[in-house]
Amino acid sequence: MSTVKEQLIENLTEEDKTSQQKITIVGVGAVGMACAICILMKDLADELALVDVAEDKLKGEMMDLQHGSLFFSTSKITSGKDCRVSANSKLIIVTAGVRQQEGESRLSLVQRNVNIMKTVIPVLVHHSPDCKILVVSNPGLIWNKRRNLSQCPVCLGAKWYLRCCES
Repeated sequence: MSTVKEQLIENLTEEDKTSQQKITIVGVGAVGMACAICILMKDLADELALVDVAEDKLKGEMMDLQHGSLFFSTSKITSGKDCRVSANSKLIIVTAGVRQQEGESRLSLVQRNVNIMKTVIPVLVHHSPDCKILVVSNPGLIWNKRRNLSQCPVCLGAKWYLRCCES
């Protein structure tokens, strides 16, 4: 039995099962959320997916974006700890990584972040084989390691771009 609301509202067109411009952000730290807000403000996607291992932080950031979604035209904002949320993405922005510990060398930090990429990138590519991946990392050396982890087109992070401009 349908409600009065359902009887009054009639779907004139079928909803798309898959989005046309889905963007996924992996890592909901300061950089990841800055990317998410810019994507929403510039109306770059019809679906935005957030992925992070910190479930509480992920839930809070997702709720913040959903509360502000009345002001954006992005119709769908999803999140999850599992990379399946990223399925069929056109662009995946990876901002996930660990911070440098006190006394830790930059090379050691690179290795810890490479280990994270080794677990994340193949799973993302499995769920979105036609995606482009943008890796935002510090140190910027990590992008070259990422090239070996997938066959996706490489987009270089800001740190590398700045180094390229300085040369």
